[in-house]
Amino acid sequence: MAGGKETPRQKMIGMMYLVLTALLALNVSSAILEKFAIVNTTLEDLVKEDKTKNETKLKGILDAKSTEAKVTSAKEKAQKVRDLSKAMVDYLGEVKVKIATGSGKKALEGEELVQNTVNPEEVMLDSRKPEVGQQYEKKLKEYVKSLNDIMQLKKPFGKLNKKAEDFDEFKNDAHQTGKDFLQFSFEGTPSMAAVAILSQMQTEVLEYESAALDTLNAIAEGVSYKVDQLVPMVQAESNSVVAGSTYEGNLFVAGAASGALPEMFKDGRPLPLEDVDMGLGFKVKMGKVKFPVGASNYDANGVAKMTYKVKINLPGRAPLEKNIEYKVIRPVAVFGSAAAATLYRDCGTEVNVNIQGLTDLSGLDLNVPADQGKAFKIAPGKFAILPTRGQCNVNVLLNGQSIGVQKFETQDVPPPVARLLVGPNAVDIAKGIPTGTAAIRIEPEILDQIFAKNNLKDNKYYVSGLILQINGGSPITIKSGSIPLSQYNLRKGDNISISQVQVQRPAYDGTTKQVNSSKMNVSCRIN
Repeated sequence: MAGGKETPRQKMIGMMYLVLTALLALNVSSAILEKFAIVNTTLEDLVKEDKTKNETKLKGILDAKSTEAKVTSAKEKAQKVRDLSKAMVDYLGEVKVKIATGSGKKALEGEELVQNTVNPEEVMLDSRKPEVGQQYEKKLKEYVKSLNDIMQLKKPFGKLNKKAEDFDEFKNDAHQTGKDFLQFSFEGTPSMAAVAILSQMQTEVLEYESAALDTLNAIAEGVSYKVDQLVPMVQAESNSVVAGSTYEGNLFVAGAASGALPEMFKDGRPLPLEDVDMGLGFKVKMGKVKFPVGASNYDANGVAKMTYKVKINLPGRAPLEKNIEYKVIRPVAVFGSAAAATLYRDCGTEVNVNIQGLTDLSGLDLNVPADQGKAFKIAPGKFAILPTRGQCNVNVLLNGQSIGVQKFETQDVPPPVARLLVGPNAVDIAKGIPTGTAAIRIEPEILDQIFAKNNLKDNKYYVSGLILQINGGSPITIKSGSIPLSQYNLRKGDNISISQVQVQRPAYDGTTKQVNSSKMNVSCRIN
């Protein structure tokens, strides 16, 4: 976007979009899908708020008294920008209705919309009816081009139809790169998430419009608010934050006058002031608002409404006071590792754990009851779980506070089957062992490939002992998996049997574990 580095508001919207996109890559539960409805509601509130702000900005520009040619031109451009952006936002609203309706005659609402996963691909990606999706991308391109044609800025506005390659977070994701814009946005996307994506796109359009109007306002010297109508406002990173994370924003005076040094307070405590560059050639004094957030009074949707009080003292004026509202979203832990679907007793399974909307995972921890196993942190958001019982209840902690329990049903370590080897080559037991073979070796083979793949530190089975019998004779104890046949003067037709095979494995926690070896007994002839 033109106009310098991103504002905190733009970063907040971008963060919500990245969280939205990242969640689509996970096998999320219906409870998580419902959170998209909350995100969409927040975005739609932002859309309404931005429409009002941009209309106010336009009025300020059109009310400029100067008759200079550059001011007249700025007024004309401002009206064109408003008309162009309004039409684009209205069009995106129509696409949202189509997503919610799909091939049906009535738009889905509530639970039906949250649970629906068919409409986005049906409307946006169906090759038999590509008009809506193609028109959507075409409209985005035309909007940016028309806006740049009106503004003629040295640094034009960037494209809105971004693919995975345009995001640092996804440009190396093999699952996303190579997809076109529509596939990246709507492939495998639940309907509620698709609606939220379109709401987010509306905020992007209005943010572009806002930046354009701010540029034109600087030319026309228009004003959005009169100095005698000062209102304290907070420019927050996000008004919806996860409990355990940090609320961060900038408290400022709308329409601040140069030369006035304000005093700012939050809940009676003074705030440090910073000179913040607005990107329009001037700086504004802002109070830095930053505090950890938490809540206990969550509603049925997992949202708690919170407030804090701000006060601003300006020379020669009565104090300005206001209660600032924000929302706290109950944190929900998502176990994103494919390995988390299956835990094996006395084995270490590494899992990745994320929390919707939370980027700093340093305060995240897992706890397992001592009689069910243990868990330990490998890195922020990455853990190892070592269960010892049939059920393992993993308590998820955020900054020491429990935010939920994830229950896992565990399985026994899969028993191996026997594999006979002569040197590097496998022996066909049905055909027998060739006469004159000096030695054979028995090794455990794992047939459960899910276990073998996801438990690399627990799948190194080896034989530590066995009983050998020749032609039903006396048992011979061997303390390894190697059997020196040359010591027993074997002849063609002799029978050998291998039983009581002892199989062990080094475990994730550094101990050695016994493995069920009931399938390791072997009988074979010298052929």
